Parts: sequence; C-alpha cells; structure tokens
Amino acid sequence: MPQPKLDEDLVQRLAKIAARLDGGDEVADASLLDEFNQLAGTDIPFSEFQGIYGAEEHIDYVRRVLTDRATEASPDLSREGLIEMFAKVLAAPCDDAYVQYVFNTINQTFGDTQISDLIFWPGEYFGDGNNQRELTPELIADAVLERYAKRQPR
Repeated sequence: MPQPKLDEDLVQRLAKIAARLDGGDEVADASLLDEFNQLAGTDIPFSEFQGIYGAEEHIDYVRRVLTDRATEASPDLSREGLIEMFAKVLAAPCDDAYVQYVFNTINQTFGDTQISDLIFWPGEYFGDGNNQRELTPELIADAVLERYAKRQPR
C-alpha cells in the first residue's frame, strides 16, 4: 500500500490555520477551528493546537494529521513489505511523513502502538532497557510479526 498523497494546497492552507490557532483565543478563533476540522475531516479540540510550534512546525503537524487520517490497515502486508518499509525508515535522511505513515500502517495492521519505541528505543519495546542494540530492518520486521502472533488467539 503506497503512502497517501497529500494535497499540498490543502496542507499549506491548514498549516496557516494551525499557526493562527496555536496561541490563539478559543472563543475568537472558533470559526478557524471549525474550518480546520471541516477541511481536514477531523474533530481536533482547540487545546491540541496550543504549543504545536514548541514541538514541531505547523506544516509538519498538518502532514502528520492528514497522514494519520489517510492511512489504513494493510492486511496483506508481508514480512518482505515490512523489511522494505523499515529499510527506508532507517535510511538517513528519512521523510518524517513517511515515518508517520509506516507507524500508522503498522499500528492499524498489527495493533502495535509501540512501533516508534522499537525503532528509537528498542529497550522500551523489549522491556529490557537495552536501547543500544542495533536492529536491522529484518530484525524489526520479525519483532513486529512475533508480537502480533503472540497476541492472536490460539
């Protein structure tokens, strides 16, 4: 399943709205919030826009929101497909929107909400505190599939 293609005009428009909402006034900017949610197909509360700029650029926030919304489960995702995805994620530099797409796809397909830990903090994922291990795309794919298999009813 390919990464969702985002409408760049919409991304730009929503980023401008998000920037105005960030640090804005909830009452005075209610119509902007409504416009954002209508255009994005979301129901994001005003409070979520507060402090975006301290964590990420508004345009990156919008790309993440739209990518989240457009990503679906991929029931036919194979080990080889996972390896390909993880190889691209581990390549430097890697597009943040692609990383978000991969994390969403794996979460929706395999129910693995800790996939970012597996990539960035493997000790948290495995529960052993060893964040120094170097994982290959193959090992990451196997870890996802193994965890998924353990959660399936027998």
